[in-house]
Amino acid sequence: MIEIVVVLDGAGCLNRMNLKGHAGLAPSGADPACAAVTLLARSAARLTASRTGWIVDGAAPVPGDLSLEIIRRPEDTNEWLRGVTDTLLQALADINEEFPGTMSVSLEEIHNGS
Repeated sequence: MIEIVVVLDGAGCLNRMNLKGHAGLAPSGADPACAAVTLLARSAARLTASRTGWIVDGAAPVPGDLSLEIIRRPEDTNEWLRGVTDTLLQALADINEEFPGTMSVSLEEIHNGS
């Protein structure tokens, strides 16, 4: 099972994301649920990391392990990041619906930087 933790900031925008595990539908490298989640998470990470003026940290040290943290971003980027966040969460829900039981998604919210 893929365990996914998405942490939102006080504005409802992506702050951190951690993924661990595999869906287990097929051997590694041939699992459609894993492939979909991996592509989605990498795209969200690359989108945020490519923004000018943002400080983003993350890693994917081994297959089945990905982390992303948005350390600092301009204040006027809430609308853009909320769109990325909403797309990420909806796509995860769609993948979970298509491949039930392959992932668990935990959504957390932080307030005032805590």
